Formats: sequence, structure tokens, C-alpha cells
Amino acid sequence: METSARQPNLDPAAALVIEHMAQTMNIDPDSAPEQVRGDFAATTAWLREPSSPAAGIRSEDRTIDGPDTSVPVRLYTPPSRSTPDTVVYMHGGGWVVGGLDTADVTARNLCSIVGATVVSVGYRLAPEHPFPAATTDCATVIRWAAGRQPRWLGVAGDSAGGNLAAAMANEFPDLIDGQLLLYPALDPRQDTASYRTFAEGYQLTSAAMDYYWRSYTTPEQSQHPTAAPALHGELSSAPAAVVATAHFDPLHDEGRAYAVRLVEAGVPTVYLPAATLPHGWADMTDRVPAAARALRSAVSAFAELRNRAVQEP
Repeated sequence: METSARQPNLDPAAALVIEHMAQTMNIDPDSAPEQVRGDFAATTAWLREPSSPAAGIRSEDRTIDGPDTSVPVRLYTPPSRSTPDTVVYMHGGGWVVGGLDTADVTARNLCSIVGATVVSVGYRLAPEHPFPAATTDCATVIRWAAGRQPRWLGVAGDSAGGNLAAAMANEFPDLIDGQLLLYPALDPRQDTASYRTFAEGYQLTSAAMDYYWRSYTTPEQSQHPTAAPALHGELSSAPAAVVATAHFDPLHDEGRAYAVRLVEAGVPTVYLPAATLPHGWADMTDRVPAAARALRSAVSAFAELRNRAVQEP
């Protein structure tokens, strides 16, 4: 497992973003999902105001029929247009907020850096559609993407999307070749040191994570390894992984612990801690240069996993 030195100081540009978000994204136990979604969309729009989208990326919206419903997706094609590789991307947002539009810039960056077709999944959101709706939708898209017979198939996700990507990697190890998990939400027990150290003041709070988990699962469902990949008993068949965490994040410890478990299971794993950044840094790349560097580093490591795999005889 590759790693880098941890540093204690919060990035100054990220601190300014956190200060702004403290005024725009406040979640309490009684928050209405519609209000939280509106706040998240507005905050994401503010984060992306300086954005210069990756050049030459083509996108197309379509739907994929699943067992319960049709799943909206957005396909991104790199400038070369012809690529044998595919990445299925699941957006973050606590399983409650976010969608194809709020994830658009991150998906474009992923497409540009990896040089693969990216399929962004507009999975159903909780609490209206609790577990297992999101995993059912993601599984539908995985099967569809695999059916197109790519040379290499990866999954990627940030936060709750990292949870879904890990769940898909564990469910379909015969179809998926690599996984990219950005500060993933993996453990509903919420009892790590980072949950206490970074309980508040760094964008994502422990109280917000409690709200998200309660919206997504019942206490009984939260013990299911598909809902909580940290509880998955056997990881030796999991695909190669890149796990990137944020230091100033309640989820830091569970992401690192999952990377350690993957290594101990013999899974090729790259661990990249973002030592000066808070949760959600993939959405901050247009305002925080260190976040842009962290995303490029993580996605480049993911691309290198792909390169090694396709070069093997």
C-alpha cells in the first residue's frame, strides 16, 4: 500500500470554502430532503462558478431499463471517442442529495484523466427510495456496462458514491477490474476516532452523517454488507483499488481501515490520504488548487491500475 506523509494544517483555500458552506449547507435531524437537495445544488453551483470544463468531452443522457425502474445515466466520451475501457461513476451526497448535474464536472474530469468512457449513474435517492434502491440501480448499470464488453471495467465514487462503488466491486468481482473510492462512507457504526475529532467544523459533520445513514437504511439494513462495505467479511476477491481520504473528515478512519483490509486480503491497493483537505474535496477542485491536485493524483493512480491490468499477458 502506497501512502504519503500526513500534515496537520487545513488548506487555507479549503478553509474559505468551509466557511462559505457553513452558511449554505446546514443539516439537522429534522431537515427536509427537498431543502437539503436545493442547498446542495446551490452550493455545488457556487463551487463550480470558476469552472473550465475538460475540453473535448462529449456527453449523452439516456436511460437503462432495470428490474424496478429505468435508471438515468449520462455517458461521457473522451476526445478520441474510441476507447475500449469504461468507468461507472456513482456521485456523492449521502444517498439523499446530488445527481447527474451536480456530478457533471467530476465525471468530466474522470473521463479526461482516465481516457475512458464514463457512465454517471442517476440512482434513486433516499429517504423516498431507501436501501436497496440505489444499489439495485447501480447494479443495473454495471450489468449494462459489462454487457458492452469493455476491455477494462472500473467503478468510481465519492462519499456515498464511494460506498456504492465499493458495494458493486464486492458484488461483481468477476465483472469489475478496478475501484476508485474517494473519501467513502463505509461504516454505519460511526465510532471511529475521526468521527469524534472532526465531528463538526469541517464541512461534513458527524450529525449530518447520522442523518444520511438514517435516511438510507434502517438499523437492521445498515448491518447488511452491501449497505455497509466495511462489514463485508471477505475482500480477497475484490478488484484492485485506489482509496483516497480526507484528513479533516469524520470518514477518514473508515476509509483508511478499508484500504488496510484490502491490502491484508492481498488486493493491489493504493492509499492516498489528502492531508490538508476536508471531506468533499472532489467538488472543490475549481476553488481549491490542492483539491485539484488530489483529484488528479487519485484518478491518475486509478488509470495506472488500468494500464497495468491491460498490459498483463
